[in-house]
Amino acid sequence: MEPGPFPGIVDISGAGGGLLEYRASLLAGKGFAVMALAYYNCEDLPKSVETLHLEYFEEAVNYLLSHPQFLDIFFLDE
Repeated sequence: MEPGPFPGIVDISGAGGGLLEYRASLLAGKGFAVMALAYYNCEDLPKSVETLHLEYFEEAVNYLLSHPQFLDIFFLDE
């Protein structure tokens, strides 16, 4: 595989919440730089999806945009 930069994907878990890393791993194997991002029902995150704080997602995007190994960023959800 060629060295980066790579197209970046933010992989957001679906209806069950938690962190699902298998899809991120498969995409990384195809040349994408992937951030698997849980937003509820995982460790210190809220247990339900009643309230979402958009700053959480903004912080993830800003991190990827500042990283030299990322090209464009795409979002992937279930």
